[in-house]
Amino acid sequence: MNWEEVLNALGEGVLVLKGSEVVFANHFLVENQLVREDWKGKQYYEAIKSLPFISIVGRALGKDSLSEEFQYLERFYRVVSKRISEMLVCEVSDVSSVKKYERSKRKFVDNASHELKTPISVLRGIVETLLEEEEDQRKRHFLEKALRRIEQMQSLVEDLLTLTKLESGRERLNLSEFKLRELVEEVYDSLEQEFVKREVSFENLVSEDFKMFADRQKLLLLLRNLIDNAVKYNKKGGKVWVRAKKEGNKQVLEVEDTGIGIPPEHVPYIFERFYRVDKGRSREMGGTGLGLSIVKHIVFLHGGEIMVHSKPGEGSRFFIIIPILLK
Repeated sequence: MNWEEVLNALGEGVLVLKGSEVVFANHFLVENQLVREDWKGKQYYEAIKSLPFISIVGRALGKDSLSEEFQYLERFYRVVSKRISEMLVCEVSDVSSVKKYERSKRKFVDNASHELKTPISVLRGIVETLLEEEEDQRKRHFLEKALRRIEQMQSLVEDLLTLTKLESGRERLNLSEFKLRELVEEVYDSLEQEFVKREVSFENLVSEDFKMFADRQKLLLLLRNLIDNAVKYNKKGGKVWVRAKKEGNKQVLEVEDTGIGIPPEHVPYIFERFYRVDKGRSREMGGTGLGLSIVKHIVFLHGGEIMVHSKPGEGSRFFIIIPILLK
């Protein structure tokens, strides 16, 4: 049995290019109609039948390695490419079952969140009414505790709905030009009581004339989540800064704090949903564990990237890099 027979027996695709010419495509690619039967000796853009697949291979030719996904004929595929000497090898896996599971999971979370939203709102209204009418301090104490828990549940449901929309791929940007300094002030105003309660100061270092062309409401949500974390996980007498600058064709936003910081082993996972560095402190702070995941998806929706530099006990600095979008 030669190597071609082995590769043809695989349950995933293998595409090999020398330069831009296809030198091998296994049976999986032909049977799934990703590559023409007469692929031999053709340029990749002639041999491949799927336009998204053609685009991915085109990008892979200019890189040492690449990993991307595409959809074709109602199925989803993941392409992982690697350059070996003068050859480009692309491994193509069918990930339709995984995608189907992810869609089902999102749909369940979305439906459950919608179903919970109304009863939680009704329950909150009832407890608020009872609290207004109750004079007994002991009973008021229990009602206030109940109200705080209800508010946490309401925040969790709202964050789940927001995250489900962002992850679905159906969310679109509503682009407009706005002054970033004013947006930061709006976020601070909504969190001012939290800053006062925790004795943390705030400084908006964004210049008056710094303008952004982006989705204002989504940037508001992004900054609110980052600044909310920065004050909640800060120290008494600590500080939070927000800065912004332009670097070439990119806009860089920075949110820095003097808080407790993030241990280096946790940094790669902080943008995953429900991931908590300190579970006990997070519950005490009342967070949902979804804020940074929402931030990540808003950044990705703008075609940007997010990075964090942090030292335990010294604080954290989040960098949001968003390309300057065309008007």
